[in-house]
Amino acid sequence: MSLTFEKIIPTQNQIDELFFLLNNRKYSISHTSMPSKNEHSEFVSAHPYRVWYLTYRNKNLIGSVYLQTDNSIGIDFIEYRENDILSAIKYIKNNHKPLSSIKSVRRGEFFINVSSKNESFIKILKKLNKNEIQRSFLI
Repeated sequence: MSLTFEKIIPTQNQIDELFFLLNNRKYSISHTSMPSKNEHSEFVSAHPYRVWYLTYRNKNLIGSVYLQTDNSIGIDFIEYRENDILSAIKYIKNNHKPLSSIKSVRRGEFFINVSSKNESFIKILKKLNKNEIQRSFLI
């Protein structure tokens, strides 16, 4: 089953689907409280990422994938499956190039941030022989 990727423009339907995903997110790194529908709409409309996609399997929404200007890839799926993660990584790598390295600011290759609580995603990345390069702590 291959995935399809729909670039966020955004349309009202895309904003609604992203809100659904956010409302049903199990793991989070950066957001601590649920925004209002209006706050969410403003966030999406501000185009906060280099590129952002809704992700579908067999026309069913399964999550979103985004690329930030620090070359990090965000993968937020309702359920984490090895083939889906591989497809998302391949899609980004086949359609985008990492921005060049800036010492102490940005790596010159893509990387993925993962919530330390998302054990299924971490397990899949390790199985795919992806190298863990960092752990972050709030202080």
